Amino acid sequence: MEKSKRRYVWTLGMAGLGRNVGWGMNKVFTAQLLGTLTSSTGLIGAVLGIEGLFGLILNPLSGYLSDRFPTRIGRRRPYLFVAFPGAAITLVLMYLTHSLGVAIFAVVLFYFFQQLSPTPYQAMMPDSVDEHSYGEASGILNLLWSAGNLIAFLVVPLVYTLVSHIGGFLLGALILLAGGLFTAFATREPRAAKQAASLPKLDYAPLLSGALLKYYVAQGLWWLGFEAIASFFTPYMVHALHGSVLDSALGMSIFTVAGIAVALWFGRLYQQRDPRLLLSLTLLVFAVASASGLWLHTVGAAFALLFVAGIAWGGIQVTSYPLAADMLRQSLLQRGRTPAQAQEEGAALHGALYGGANLVQSVGLMVAAPLAGIAIHAAHGQYQTMFLVSCASLVAALVLVLLFGRVEIAAPAPQAANS
Repeated sequence: MEKSKRRYVWTLGMAGLGRNVGWGMNKVFTAQLLGTLTSSTGLIGAVLGIEGLFGLILNPLSGYLSDRFPTRIGRRRPYLFVAFPGAAITLVLMYLTHSLGVAIFAVVLFYFFQQLSPTPYQAMMPDSVDEHSYGEASGILNLLWSAGNLIAFLVVPLVYTLVSHIGGFLLGALILLAGGLFTAFATREPRAAKQAASLPKLDYAPLLSGALLKYYVAQGLWWLGFEAIASFFTPYMVHALHGSVLDSALGMSIFTVAGIAVALWFGRLYQQRDPRLLLSLTLLVFAVASASGLWLHTVGAAFALLFVAGIAWGGIQVTSYPLAADMLRQSLLQRGRTPAQAQEEGAALHGALYGGANLVQSVGLMVAAPLAGIAIHAAHGQYQTMFLVSCASLVAALVLVLLFGRVEIAAPAPQAANS
């Protein structure tokens, strides 16, 4: 990848870092804050579930709209200019209010703004990066996105605990806002993407090819496998392993650091290996790690397993993100498009592509906690049962990935190879 393109990708990644700070802070703080204002766990659960509901609606809708309706500043960037300030303001309001009604209103608005931008934002990478560089770009982006998780899981809670509560929230909101606006102001959408938006008629059939349909379902399954553990990890750490809430935070930080450490490496591997086999291998490792959780007895062993699982999860995320765009390109080529036509039509469909992927991800996240909760209840409160749900979901995803067929990634252009 050329240096200028690499700098562009680093700039693009700052919005993802900011958004993931907000995503992680929601995981850490929202239920706790609502719990200080009401004792109704049913109400708290209903409010938290609105995040997934917005994901089901806004992800495909914003993707479609960003494909078809360009503005003077581009197709995707307007969503960043609206979503990030809105999310930052409502995040601080969640902490400042002492009214349950205002708090619920702030949380709902926060979820709206958080779910407004992911699909248009994710479509910016394949819009702007040469096809043969998708893997390297995904490695850079996932490194920054994971860094946002780490800030939310570790840095913000430390400031919240050791400095001041409001200081922690202001820090998180500032990083969220700065990351989003930095990307929004510092990036420009390419002319080809603007031209793609003006195509008179789009054929959405390539998005429904057999391989892409398997991809969507597999994505929902591996997110189900992840969230089945994440939803109950803290009570598992406390009740099953006799650790502490701090141990849980450290464990998730270890998981995240492992993903950061391998992000760039997996990005390079994507360019050199069959991405289907790379994704299959990482799913297999994550499934084995999940199954191994059934026999854990110590916090130290859990930390070691989390490190392995974090490497696998990092590989899944780095590989699956560009794989969707490459599968769309292959679907277009199989329908008789020339490489130039496939590139043009693909740019006009990236929003719809990632809208569909994020929709099934939202379904997986919504189903995971209830399903794992039912399994734990059926096992008389044995939190280890969540690992069975996770492992079964990951194995099912692995089977679907193996059925994709070989995915051909784009070769470097001759001038790029000689530069």
